[in-house]
Amino acid sequence: MIARAFPLFILLILVPDTYLYMRIKRKWGMPWWCSVLWWAVTFALLTFTCWLALAPDFTPQPDTPLMTYLFVIGVFVVPKALYALCSWVGRRIGRRHRNRRKWGSWIGMVLGLFSIYVTVYGTFWGFGDFGVYNVDYESAALPKGFDGYRVAVFSDIHLGSFSGRKKHVIGELVDSINALHPDAVFFLGDIQNTRPEEIEEHVAQLSRLSAPDGVYSILGNHDYSKYISGRRGDRMAAEKKTRDLQAKMGWRLLRNEHVVLHRGADSIVVAGMEGNEEWNTDHGYGRPEIALDGVGEGAFSIMLLHNPKRWRQHILPDTDVQLTLSGHTHGGQVKVLGFSVTSFGYTESEGMYESGGRHLYVNRGIGGLIPLRFNVKGEVTLITMHHR
Repeated sequence: MIARAFPLFILLILVPDTYLYMRIKRKWGMPWWCSVLWWAVTFALLTFTCWLALAPDFTPQPDTPLMTYLFVIGVFVVPKALYALCSWVGRRIGRRHRNRRKWGSWIGMVLGLFSIYVTVYGTFWGFGDFGVYNVDYESAALPKGFDGYRVAVFSDIHLGSFSGRKKHVIGELVDSINALHPDAVFFLGDIQNTRPEEIEEHVAQLSRLSAPDGVYSILGNHDYSKYISGRRGDRMAAEKKTRDLQAKMGWRLLRNEHVVLHRGADSIVVAGMEGNEEWNTDHGYGRPEIALDGVGEGAFSIMLLHNPKRWRQHILPDTDVQLTLSGHTHGGQVKVLGFSVTSFGYTESEGMYESGGRHLYVNRGIGGLIPLRFNVKGEVTLITMHHR
């Protein structure tokens, strides 16, 4: 994980420390022992960053050192970087306009304190908090027999982030979904962070999920072996274990395939795509034409699709699927003033979208590899379908 943004982490640590050290030493001076202590902390962070970057897996196991490191980055490094940036900009503008007011430093101090608040609150209180959101979906193509049909949708639980003190969240999640009494339950991928062992301690709880028409799931990008090292045979065995554990829980995993649900003489199709498209992998590609093979023209179809980007890339141009359900984005996990990272990286990042009478709903998920959520509550969606 750190290796993929290694230069950014190095710059984030080194540049603000250098700037602030020079400013403090020039203005107030600094005893030699303070200088040694200052650079010892910086050197320790840089060394640990290098160690994490050299780890063979995406997240080294156990992941406690990585999560501790990211927390330190959030409460120590990022605030200094924000303060240094605002201070530098303020000084540059002040020199140009011959204004000696230190507004840049004050803005930097406020932003730095706010970033500490976001990290602390998002880690200890925001992460693991979720709600149930009711959504009404209308379509003239929906068979009348499915008018009022209710599906519970959840995604991206990343079970490795819910061990220890957060383990109870999964039991509460299952209770909340079962209490809705849905006709079917759909899970949209990323059941784990990197390894199937994360699932094992939650199998008993997740096996309690039930619905008259069953629990259906797809694989997300984290449910493959791309984030672990080792021989291909070992990695393929890990992927199989992830799939087998879902079968053990009674979930029906859809891998470029579909099922047909019936209500009297009426029926709808539920299809699921593979979710391993992101990093030029050699297997696990989503193939909508295979997932819908044999589906008659005009049949009402729901597509379970992990990454919402594939909706415009494949679903809209290549199929006539009426309703697509996605996750993957986590809603950005951190939202400030209505904006998150995924607001800029995704055309569809959360909620309901429509194009030509066809719809996509993006679920914000429950967890995340990085256990932090601020102003982006985890989500279970209850979609009630109506024949219009």
